[in-house]
Amino acid sequence: MELMSTITPRTLKGFRDFLPSDMHIRSKVISVFKQIFEKYGYQPLETPTLEYADILMGKYGEEAEKLLYHFTDRGGREVAMKYDLTVPACRVLAQYQNDIPLPFKRYQIQPVWRADNTQKGRFREFYQCDGDTFGSASMLADGEYVQMGIEILQTLGFADVVARINNRKFIDGLATYAGANADQFYSICIAIDKLDKIGIEGVQAEMRKKQIGDEIIKKITEIISITGSTEEKIAALKTTMKGVTQAQTGLAELEELFSYLKSAKVDPRTYLFDLTIIRGLSYYTGPVWEFIIKDGGVGSVGGGGRYDKLVGLYLGHDIPATGGSFGIERLIEVVKDRGMFTGEGEVPVLVTVFEAALAPLSLGLANTLRSKGKSVVLYPDATAKLEKQLKYANKRGIEEVYIIGPEEAANKTVKLKNMKSGEQKIITL
Repeated sequence: MELMSTITPRTLKGFRDFLPSDMHIRSKVISVFKQIFEKYGYQPLETPTLEYADILMGKYGEEAEKLLYHFTDRGGREVAMKYDLTVPACRVLAQYQNDIPLPFKRYQIQPVWRADNTQKGRFREFYQCDGDTFGSASMLADGEYVQMGIEILQTLGFADVVARINNRKFIDGLATYAGANADQFYSICIAIDKLDKIGIEGVQAEMRKKQIGDEIIKKITEIISITGSTEEKIAALKTTMKGVTQAQTGLAELEELFSYLKSAKVDPRTYLFDLTIIRGLSYYTGPVWEFIIKDGGVGSVGGGGRYDKLVGLYLGHDIPATGGSFGIERLIEVVKDRGMFTGEGEVPVLVTVFEAALAPLSLGLANTLRSKGKSVVLYPDATAKLEKQLKYANKRGIEEVYIIGPEEAANKTVKLKNMKSGEQKIITL
């Protein structure tokens, strides 16, 4: 007899299966994001897995572009799998600009693909979660995004969260105030960004390594050492950096943003002005922020900022925009590891089928229970012994089991068995 060949079950490196227990947690986390995005008036958007290659190529830099899944399809078209959600969203804005009213508040939660080296927490297929407002230059949009991000993290169950906020215009002004030239700008920013990890002396040492003069280092140290509340820091910087136009503009934007957070009655402990937040130097133009979970030292789980010049690369004219991304995969893992959400959805009940002749009664009972809002598993095999059906209930963690045997059918009753306690009672149909 010829043996049937078998295929070894396996997944591609960097790709994952999500079993029901994982999917319940993922769905709950994603549903919180969707619910709060829509509460703030953001509209859902989805874009295809594949885009024409020229839409994506040349948008991410040379190193990132090497990670694009890029191939020729059967129609001879050059295509690529989407690398992020921002470029496709900009393509949508350009393609449907006559159909989409501005401002356009959009959120997207979809998988993206990168041919990256895999390691713990890094995959080749993973979900991104973006929210953006296109077509508004108002700090209201920035303040609202920060407010929304804080609410999302608190709703997920994180009590100790903070949005650390800075401004790109202020960063530019800081370099001008210190007397740095354009070639020194990035070295200064990289050093300041490490302040939390290496301290003020470490920042100074980093700048000296890059041949930055003592006078520049002294002025930068003076600024980033300013302490106090957000209001006190802004007031002090306005005085110290008087006459530095870029810095004053950035501080005015921050003052406006913080006033909106105050008016919205956002807990003042959940946001602050942080001079060390340096991100997206190539495209951010105004406020920038990071969301930090202090609970258990989770750290940064999202960030964003204003990018008024980026969309113009795709449209041919500038459209102001602000928004950001959340590390949704990381948040899901933290929620899962801490047991913050259970790994089950609504626990169903089981309606057994005692024998084929009684299947119509079991089906009718299942429909009645569903009409009352219960999640019901109707055992699908009328030939299976009752013992097997009860074992199945135990494996699924089902506590309530409904049984209609010949005696129950004759009396128009149902036996309700609690699998956890073993208790049984008779109820009427």
